[in-house]
Amino acid sequence: MTVMAGMDLGYGSQVQIVRTNYLVVKDDGAATLQQCANFLEAYNLAIARLSFGNNRLLHCDYIAMAANAPSDADIGKGSNVLPLVATSGANVAFGGNHANPKNTGFGGSGTQLLPLHVLSVSGMQFDDATLTAGVTVNPVLADNIVEQVNFALLQDSLGQAADTTHTTGMHPSTLNLDAMFDDLVALLDTGTVNVNGITEAAFVSAGNTEGTTATTIADYSLGAESVGIVSVVVLAKTSK
Repeated sequence: MTVMAGMDLGYGSQVQIVRTNYLVVKDDGAATLQQCANFLEAYNLAIARLSFGNNRLLHCDYIAMAANAPSDADIGKGSNVLPLVATSGANVAFGGNHANPKNTGFGGSGTQLLPLHVLSVSGMQFDDATLTAGVTVNPVLADNIVEQVNFALLQDSLGQAADTTHTTGMHPSTLNLDAMFDDLVALLDTGTVNVNGITEAAFVSAGNTEGTTATTIADYSLGAESVGIVSVVVLAKTSK
């Protein structure tokens, strides 16, 4: 999550402009939630190294599988792992919210972000296996435009769309980005990624105390046109 601007409203509530990026991966087989989170870590490390740590525009906050739902999704959702894109795109977390956020409701102690207005929605497909070339995701589906995303947000506020974090009529805490996800997935039509190719035990995080060489994106079988990004910029307030 990148906070681009903020304003204090008092009483612990703030209005912020927040960018959230979702890494969408065409996987070649179901991986565990932890394996998905590990691949996201490897991707962000690769992007940081390519840009000498200076490019936050490509850093991703969440990861979503395009082909197979996480193999252990039935036991819960990871804080940065979304379920299968085809089933979750209409109700996704943004900002620092948990992938399946729960709010205590009006007057409660919840602090997740609540969307007031979507400022932009964009997408990019990585055209190669080295993450150095990109192709824009042009809107194909009729509802893949900012106006339609904001219309869906208004509908959510009426309780017409699935958002289990609030009761009907209260402000939602998720976004409907289903059309942009679908348009991106349609472009991921060449290669795949073996996200499940590295076991949880075999993955090594960067900066580990043992000084062991970290797992990198090169350790995965990454095909061309198998990875992309959905990026959304939202005017939001905290639920305090």
